Amino acid sequence: MQSVAEGLNSTAVPAGEGFFDALAAAIFERCSAAVEEGDLSSMLVLVPAMPLAGELLSALRRAAPRSLLLPRFDTLSHWVASTPIAAIAPPLPDSERLVLLHEALRERGWFDETALWGIATEMAGLFDELTAAAVSLPVDEAALALQLQRAYALRACAPLAFEARVVHELWRALTRAGRLDLPATYRLRLAALANRNRQAGPGHAAQPLLVLLNAAPEESLNPAERDFLLCYGAVQPLLVFHPAPRAACTSPLLATLAAAWPESAAAFAEPLFTRAMELRRHESPSPLSGRLQLVAADGREQEAQAAVAQIGAWLDSGLRRIVLIAQDRLTARRVRALLEREGVLVSDETGWKLSTSRAAAAVDALIETAAGGAYYRDLLDLCKSPCIFSDCDDDARKAAVFMLEAALRAASVKSGVPRMRRAVLDFGGQRGASQTLALTLLERIETATTLLHARPAALARWIDRLHKALEVLGAIVPLSQDAAGKVLLDLLDVRRAELAANTALFSFAAWRDWLNRQFEAANFRDGTISSTIVITPLSAVCLRRFEAALLLGGDARQLTLAATGEFFNQSVRRELGLRTRADAERELRRHLELLLATVPRVTVTWQSMQDGEANLLAPEFALLSTLHQLAWQDDLRRPPLPARAESTPENVTAPRATAFAAPVALPALIPRRVSVSGYVSLVDCPYRFFARYVLGLGEMDEVSEGMDKSDYGALVHRVLERFHERHPVVSELAADEALSALQDCVGEVFAAAVEDNFLATGWRLRWGKRMTAYLEWQRSVEAQGWRWAQAETRVSRVLPLDAGGSVELYGRIDRIDQSPAGGASLLDYKAQTAKAIRDRLADDVQLPAYALLHGNAIQAAYVALDDERITAVAAGNAVIANESLMDQAQAQGQRLVAAFNALWAGASLPAHGVDSVCQWCEMSGLCRRDHV
Repeated sequence: MQSVAEGLNSTAVPAGEGFFDALAAAIFERCSAAVEEGDLSSMLVLVPAMPLAGELLSALRRAAPRSLLLPRFDTLSHWVASTPIAAIAPPLPDSERLVLLHEALRERGWFDETALWGIATEMAGLFDELTAAAVSLPVDEAALALQLQRAYALRACAPLAFEARVVHELWRALTRAGRLDLPATYRLRLAALANRNRQAGPGHAAQPLLVLLNAAPEESLNPAERDFLLCYGAVQPLLVFHPAPRAACTSPLLATLAAAWPESAAAFAEPLFTRAMELRRHESPSPLSGRLQLVAADGREQEAQAAVAQIGAWLDSGLRRIVLIAQDRLTARRVRALLEREGVLVSDETGWKLSTSRAAAAVDALIETAAGGAYYRDLLDLCKSPCIFSDCDDDARKAAVFMLEAALRAASVKSGVPRMRRAVLDFGGQRGASQTLALTLLERIETATTLLHARPAALARWIDRLHKALEVLGAIVPLSQDAAGKVLLDLLDVRRAELAANTALFSFAAWRDWLNRQFEAANFRDGTISSTIVITPLSAVCLRRFEAALLLGGDARQLTLAATGEFFNQSVRRELGLRTRADAERELRRHLELLLATVPRVTVTWQSMQDGEANLLAPEFALLSTLHQLAWQDDLRRPPLPARAESTPENVTAPRATAFAAPVALPALIPRRVSVSGYVSLVDCPYRFFARYVLGLGEMDEVSEGMDKSDYGALVHRVLERFHERHPVVSELAADEALSALQDCVGEVFAAAVEDNFLATGWRLRWGKRMTAYLEWQRSVEAQGWRWAQAETRVSRVLPLDAGGSVELYGRIDRIDQSPAGGASLLDYKAQTAKAIRDRLADDVQLPAYALLHGNAIQAAYVALDDERITAVAAGNAVIANESLMDQAQAQGQRLVAAFNALWAGASLPAHGVDSVCQWCEMSGLCRRDHV
């Protein structure tokens, strides 16, 4: 199509800080009659983006010689879409078009089904470009294949024929839908508006039109838009303004930028040194000195701190209109958080992806829980979301979720709501409101996930199921009250209405992929913050009057060219008349030119190192830096400003590091019950006891993702408990019968573990090698007169304290044997070697504590289960004699009472653990024993 840009009269206004003042003067000159009458209200001004309307409005007010009725502002796309045109049907929604493309791809079976949504999205973008550029595909696949051959400079081959077939068949599949998509409808509405004005004739249009473009018409308008303006201007008053191109300006600044970023091939071929010497020959001061500085940072945190320091310096100097150009969104978020910590609000014009909001996270947690069979991490994430269970008391819900997590970790339940329900019922024998509510929450989650475990359905039906699942979880109300949550619910409602008539069926996985892409594509912007400091993309800064600009992420990775599609290479895109990388590069440099010409202070930051590797400055700024160094002996690079110091109140003294942490427990926090392991912790390191049991910071049990030695030990405990319950006296069985009975118990106990993780078979075989030795040891114990009596026995004892209170010591004994004389033997199974047990028994606390709790024990020992020969090990390498055991038991009781008397008296709890204790202590980062 022949370009009509030459027939569209436009006026170029010099780009710079005074652009809008010059534009207002030009408008008043061209509309002098209306200005004399004081009425511009009949004029419609179309701007590239609405923030520019405010800039122009302010300039018109400043330049107006008298009171003036101002024009109405809009954007071209919104004005065209909102103008009533009865003859044009509503367009095909993008969501329905995407489904049609997906179905066309699925029917043909060209690609793996998991990739179809991504390919459909790519093809939709390609067709939008073809429509906007007024490009029509050839009439058949063969013609398109020839076009691709020319573009690729290749002979005819199967891959090219297939590529042509994919594009052509999908294009035809959309045309057979019988409805125009949004880009095509936009073109049709432009043509209808142009035809309406042409039929009305001169002087009969609704209003004169003034159009502000951010570049020349041939660069900023597509063919349909240029045609429309040309037709409109033929019958009605039309004014088109745009920033003057670089070649039409005599500004020293733009001349410097032209030397760094030449546009013509001849200028580009000229060495950079020659261009720099030409600038130096004029002996004029640098137009970039004081206007642009390049700041390298060692990492993201330093870049954010430097950005905050720079903004603080600008604010301190009286500047208020500041823009943060967010090429690096992660750094921009960190800068925003640091500024808000100092009480400086920032208005985010770009918003953030809906997928990053907590509302979307709650929905994703629900879907992940359904997809993963209620995997415990996903389920706990769902339970902890503030967006669900709004109909429950908040404190009660938190207590129930805490109890649920403790139960799952204690029972090491990895997935499955039924197993989780059993874990809650069995957790410590607890009953009460928290347990009841935890079971109710599990039931609701099971109901919600069942709704999503349905057969394939249409997308609208899947949205209905999701909505019902959210209702079951009590999530609709909190989502509707959350700003991002409301956007999410509105998005689902819109998509449900758009796709109501579509009957294509999708599996759970395909629907989930579609939903994730919807959340990823949607943006949410917090409109409650109003500030003169804004975050916005580079393309939205053009021509706006800011006092200072901070570009975050000015490196080669972040300051990248706009995407030009992935389906065709650059040669094919050029052959088809589509936007190429060279076009995107020119647009990027044009944006940078307008930024530097319009904003008097620009700071560019980037991370010079990323992941241990050098991270280069963007080529545009690197060229500018080198040119400036050659011409003015200044590379424009500056060190980052020091981080702003946080103020400390005068009456607050900064804490100083002490030798070791030695806190005092508040009486209200001193535990009234302590387990044997807790008592061992108190003996090993008082500070660890303080952190774990006084502050309640002890780590929860870990759910075993794979099987480790602790899981192996737990399974062996259960095997032996089951075996001895069935056969209390092993010596009554023949050797082969005893071994067979023990193997049966092993098979029963290990079955679930092997089903969950086949690697558990290795641990089962490991225990299989020890079974004969264990039975031999058991027979030797019975030969001494001992008989198995109990397993996993819970015991406790209340010990009185001096102050009148008491402390309860409790624990669980693995095994208790009885002798004919009436005494008891306390045994504790250890999946360790006898040597490993002896090495840590210099001051054993656990066995005497169990003896204290039991009250009638004759002996106590550890049973080492990991040697070829099973042995019982106690302090002194022998089973503790009666007098020694009871003496130690009483001594440990007195020690515990003395320790708790001291706690109640205000004794400190220092961190004095030995290296063997501190090596695996989870509180080492809290006491900082190794860092002071």
